[in-house]
Amino acid sequence: MTNRMKTSAVVLLSTLALGACDGLLDVKNPNNLVEESIEQVSAASAVVNGAQARTARAISYIWQPYLVASDDFYWIGSRDAWLSLDQGFLSDPNNEFTDAAFPPLGDARWMADRAVGILEGHVAQTPSAKMKTELARANMYAGLIHMIIGEVQEDFAFSDKTKDGPPVGPDQMFTVLDKSIAYLDKAVSGFQEVGNADMQLRATAIRARAKHSRAIWGQINPSPKAGNGVVGAAGAAADALAAIGMAGGVASDWRYDLHYSAGTVGNDMASWINSRKENQVDLSLVSFNSSKDVESIKIKDPITNGEDPAFKKRLEHFRNGPFNSKGDTYAPLTVVSARLLHLILAEDALSKGDNPGFTTHINHVRAMDGLTPYSGQIPAVDMLRHTRRVNTFAMGLRLADMYRFGVKDTRWLAGGEARDKPGTMLPITIIELRSNCYLNNTCSG
Repeated sequence: MTNRMKTSAVVLLSTLALGACDGLLDVKNPNNLVEESIEQVSAASAVVNGAQARTARAISYIWQPYLVASDDFYWIGSRDAWLSLDQGFLSDPNNEFTDAAFPPLGDARWMADRAVGILEGHVAQTPSAKMKTELARANMYAGLIHMIIGEVQEDFAFSDKTKDGPPVGPDQMFTVLDKSIAYLDKAVSGFQEVGNADMQLRATAIRARAKHSRAIWGQINPSPKAGNGVVGAAGAAADALAAIGMAGGVASDWRYDLHYSAGTVGNDMASWINSRKENQVDLSLVSFNSSKDVESIKIKDPITNGEDPAFKKRLEHFRNGPFNSKGDTYAPLTVVSARLLHLILAEDALSKGDNPGFTTHINHVRAMDGLTPYSGQIPAVDMLRHTRRVNTFAMGLRLADMYRFGVKDTRWLAGGEARDKPGTMLPITIIELRSNCYLNNTCSG
């Protein structure tokens, strides 16, 4: 976040966080709110809600450039900066869309960390179940936004309002995922302490994703390791198994979504894709009509050879309606699902040579769509790759999977980092480079 934006963001977020809640402060004009207002005990829920809203908004911004660079989506419109990403040019700090996504990402990270600090103070003074619940929520959203940063960013700077922060460094970005896991540890234990099973499930499932992403980070940095790309992550598998149990067992098709609306925050990715049609679902997944609207599902299930129902469901979820509809501007985004949890367990088993365990969890996913069970019809690694692709569409995971599995998009061009330097993620952009003294060599003292 740039210095000039940091101060204004505090005022803006304070207004957003408090303005939607009744009776928190005795003020006539909500525009008069100052930063200290969000530190009041009466604003505890509102400040955490603010962190939640900013996190949801940031994810809707940052996932789109990340996924346009992958083969989840591709450019069909008129804005060349999307085309550049589609062709695999990731590192340009001047790209207007990565640059537009950077401030919301910084806003969300700062707000989530600030919410944790405020609620820790409240719990120290008033250790009620309500305050402990709000602290656990704050830790969950802080863990979530740090996870997203660690998954999609090549580098990041943790500034604090007008105080610039040094860049983490590409070779140290795993520490952001480690911090995510530490926040989620506190969220899980906090929800467990107050007996909030639903929120404990969410935090545990997100932590499973974060731990698995930490293992993937090691697999693709500084460049993808030789081999089949499969990673083992015992901690992720343990969390996945626990979350599946909390979600109702192996047959549950549970998921945790971020929701958007006209009265809360918008979904930038859904707006550009479903409404503007600047980008569209990749041609390897669907077929289009002459108006560039989705006409049919192209990707096939590798066993039945019919259109893949798992992908169809994911596309319908992203459209928030029929797969061939224009789609909803406020469509939900899925952070984690029971399907992803089973895939984490399947992959962990495969990494250990446990083919029966792999088969069990792959078939739990296939059963959710009534598909023929997997029994070795294709190599297990191929089954994993396909099942992850169709079940994690539009979930912010595909580019890392392409890197580790050696998949190259046909639109990636020579000279682009996606093709020539696999493992490269999104950069610190020009808005931060111009204002952060650690990045423009203007720090004094």
